Amino acid sequence: MIGDSAIALTVFMWIFGQVQMTEHHGHVAVVCQASTSSAAKPSGFLEILGSDSIPVYGYEVINDFPHDSNAFTQGLIFENGALYEGTGRHGYSSLRKVDLETGNILKIHELEYVYFGEGVTMYKDTIVQLTWLNNIGFVYIEQDTFELIDSFNYPTPGWGLTHDDTCLIMSDGSSKLHYLDPQTYEQVGYVDVTAEGVPVENLNELEYIQGMIYSNIWFSDLIAIIEPQTGEVVGWLDLSGILSSSGVGEGRDVLNGIAYDSSNVRLFVTGKLWPTLFEIEVDPLNYPPKIISSSPASPCYIDADSVLLLCIRAEDPDPEDSLVFIWSVNSVVDTSAHDTTYYYASSVPTTDTVMVKVDDGMFCDSSSWIIFVSPGAVEEKNSPLTNTISYLESYPNPFQRKTNIKYVLPGIGKEGIQSSVISVKIYDLSGSVVRILIREEKQSGRHSIGFDAGKLESGIYFVELIRGNHREIEKLILIR
Repeated sequence: MIGDSAIALTVFMWIFGQVQMTEHHGHVAVVCQASTSSAAKPSGFLEILGSDSIPVYGYEVINDFPHDSNAFTQGLIFENGALYEGTGRHGYSSLRKVDLETGNILKIHELEYVYFGEGVTMYKDTIVQLTWLNNIGFVYIEQDTFELIDSFNYPTPGWGLTHDDTCLIMSDGSSKLHYLDPQTYEQVGYVDVTAEGVPVENLNELEYIQGMIYSNIWFSDLIAIIEPQTGEVVGWLDLSGILSSSGVGEGRDVLNGIAYDSSNVRLFVTGKLWPTLFEIEVDPLNYPPKIISSSPASPCYIDADSVLLLCIRAEDPDPEDSLVFIWSVNSVVDTSAHDTTYYYASSVPTTDTVMVKVDDGMFCDSSSWIIFVSPGAVEEKNSPLTNTISYLESYPNPFQRKTNIKYVLPGIGKEGIQSSVISVKIYDLSGSVVRILIREEKQSGRHSIGFDAGKLESGIYFVELIRGNHREIEKLILIR
């Protein structure tokens, strides 16, 4: 199991610390005792294969969950709200479905004693499980039990297993990743994994995450982030210290097991015989943007020819992400809108659905409004004036400097034309009066008055019409 490349790696590791060879559950381990000068580094792998050009990321534990301390974890995936785990060792190998919150085994398929179970992955509606030195893989379909429906052979040892959209991806403990056809299980390609040109040996459990392959490095606290096409390591996750100092040893074994919940962007890790499974947050993952507030509440009711201001607040956990705001009306994208606000208007009665998507290039969040547009004042202006209500609107709105404020005073009826004292004022968002347009007696009928914003700053204002005990308010939007 130790080839020429592993021997070369051992020679490199000797430079930085004492090398010892041990056998562990049938595996031959390469262990590095780091030198004093590199005490902050997790292992000799980082000493040899890391450099200033390959970023090394830390982690933050978000949650921890119970894990079966008798499970010699060889494969781990998260699909459909549950963990699936492949375990190893002769006589203890299994495929399990596990409840995340409790760690309880929901169902289990135990392998025969002759098989040493290894990596697992779910491809479409099947679960594929490798074995170590038996050179055989098993294919299951999940029903009431794990029903074995197929098997296949491969020429190398079986270690880790994952997949992209088109291929199964398998590690064999070396620096090589094998790409397999998911229908025939024949090899269709491979890549050699390197960091700064040096082969990365002992690739173990695999997980395909956001277009990259994440691989445990056996007997190391590191996870390599690998570019699938070239095999280049583009980053390291340093998980040293995630289990207490009494972790590895005392009946526990190495870090192994990576599972990714793509629906909720959660990353889980554990180890062989560990009592805990951890949810961690790491910088390389792209976390989705989130709309944290929106206004007004849906549904919205407005009159034709009026303007409705729709607003959202969004945040993204990744500070380097650039957010794109995509607004649409009835699924038709408005290419002129690209901000956190949207001005909706309709000249005819209708019912529309306005949606905004906040996109960071990989994930998105969305919010929507149902808007009912009624004839409202439009119909009333074409009919005789009544004594019941006054109408107030402005056009254009939004406006750049000038707008016309139109209002209707009731009074045509049996009593004929009447007059009343009115006032028209402009307020800012703080409620302060910024302009008094008129305060005088006006006869019933239709009127308009021009408003020149002058040097007022862009933003939201309100025009108020007061007539006796009656008050009308209209929102104005000034755009510079």
